Amino acid sequence: MKKLFALVLSLVLVLGCASAMAAVWPDGTPNVYVGYGAGGGTDTAVRPVVAAMAEYLGENITCSNMEGANSAVACDYVLGEEHNGYNLFATGTGGFSSFPVYGYSDSSWQDWISFHPYSGPAVVFANPDSGITTVDQMLEYIADPANQFAIGAYGNGPHTQFEAICAAAGVAAPSYALFGSCSDAGVACIAGDAQMGAGSLSSVIDYINAGKLVPIFVTCADAFEFTDAGITCPSVTTLIEGTEAIPNLNETWPIMIPRDAPQEIIDALTEAFNYAITTDAVKEFAASKGFNIIGLTGEEADKFLSYSISGYSWTIYNAGLAEGNPADHGIPTLEEYDWETLKATIE
Repeated sequence: MKKLFALVLSLVLVLGCASAMAAVWPDGTPNVYVGYGAGGGTDTAVRPVVAAMAEYLGENITCSNMEGANSAVACDYVLGEEHNGYNLFATGTGGFSSFPVYGYSDSSWQDWISFHPYSGPAVVFANPDSGITTVDQMLEYIADPANQFAIGAYGNGPHTQFEAICAAAGVAAPSYALFGSCSDAGVACIAGDAQMGAGSLSSVIDYINAGKLVPIFVTCADAFEFTDAGITCPSVTTLIEGTEAIPNLNETWPIMIPRDAPQEIIDALTEAFNYAITTDAVKEFAASKGFNIIGLTGEEADKFLSYSISGYSWTIYNAGLAEGNPADHGIPTLEEYDWETLKATIE
């Protein structure tokens, strides 16, 4: 009898817990609007985390792609919808940080609660038939304005990092060709539409491991081992003087919800996110893409995102690519950055 009672009690507790979790979104299915195309670096980075969060909550959470203006189209769409917790946004910090200086959107970190699962570097790559394997050959290639250099979008992480690398090397930036996503930039280079390019490592790692692209350098602090290809790719910090700070511009791929969404939904998402980054599925995915799991939430996430905006905005501005001055948007330089001052700007 005691065993039967314990079994019934266990079932009641399990069903009660499932019922509570199912009530997170009682009026429909929430959707994460991914600000870039399907199959791109942001899209592939976000979906495993969302899936693990949904599993934990016992809910369906869908993902939809809404690309445009470096993900600002999706950003402004979600902000324009009711802030009821059913509409979320996912992006890369590079793209998001470029909004103010490119005039893409007025949105900034203060509008959002963000969840950053992992960070990852960019990689500069070449078509194997190009014969380009060294930094000197890369510099020779980009010096010719007739040669196109493939990127996903102006202001994304790899583009901004490459601009900073060119500035450190004292050379002019290349003639860019835009292909919509980092993955598509890699495909374009494979197809010969450009002989070189830059993208998030996660987007092109499979192409490199398959021998379809040749890596020149990565933007993390250490060399990176492409295991399947048997290639150890050096860090840019060891190849070009003055690039020691480039790893600080490595991207994250946050899942975001308007800051004034219902607190109970924000709390549920936080709990689910903290669970998701501990799962084998997310850990294995991160390892396969060269990601470092960082799990930033709350004030840590706010601080990181505001710091990224300073780094990216001023890098773009100093490269002469900005539509406006970051100072006009209240964005401090990294030298001026003070979190306590910025934290007071949250309404």
